[in-house]
Amino acid sequence: MTPTEACIALNMLPTMGPVRLRKLLEVFETPDRVLTARRDALRAVEGIGRDVVDQIANWETIVDLSGELQRISDFGATVITGESPFYPRQLREIHAPPIVLYVWGELTERDQHAIAVIGSRRTTHYGLESAKKLSYQLAYAGLTIISGLARGIDTAAHQGALAAKGRTVAVIGSGLSKLYPPENAALAEKIRGGSGAIVSEFSMEIEPDRQTFPMR
Repeated sequence: MTPTEACIALNMLPTMGPVRLRKLLEVFETPDRVLTARRDALRAVEGIGRDVVDQIANWETIVDLSGELQRISDFGATVITGESPFYPRQLREIHAPPIVLYVWGELTERDQHAIAVIGSRRTTHYGLESAKKLSYQLAYAGLTIISGLARGIDTAAHQGALAAKGRTVAVIGSGLSKLYPPENAALAEKIRGGSGAIVSEFSMEIEPDRQTFPMR
């Protein structure tokens, strides 16, 4: 098992998160060692309770890793961890950076110079045009536009970047195979097709909900 595959498996455990994994890695050093650690060693780690220990010890019955790897391959996506040179530097610096990033498309060094343009799903015509114009100008100047592929301002931001033939990255609140909203599937294809990437911290088949949207 590769370190990336181990991270994918850990990311799919319901009780695992970036903070807990960081504590585990301080002790076990690599994600594959976390998955093979003894129960008593896991319990000795501060902040790791019985439910987390049980899930790690039984991860092969909880996680369909081979199925997830096949879904990633079939979709044409890649997965990067914090060790990847393409993992956003600024994202590494937050309190709880995602364990993995699922990427549909391509992240480049240029995307390290980025700015987020986000806003309301329900907005005015003026708001949409302003977001599109601002994103066009920023993308034309060489900045990558980061937004969330949502209806409203997010959609306008991506469209403005594409109109400028610039780069844009959509960070979504679902798995890649559950793109939301469905009417933006064509927009996602345009972004993925050479102008940026669709990025998610969630496994392939996670549905969008009230918890995943704030997390992204």
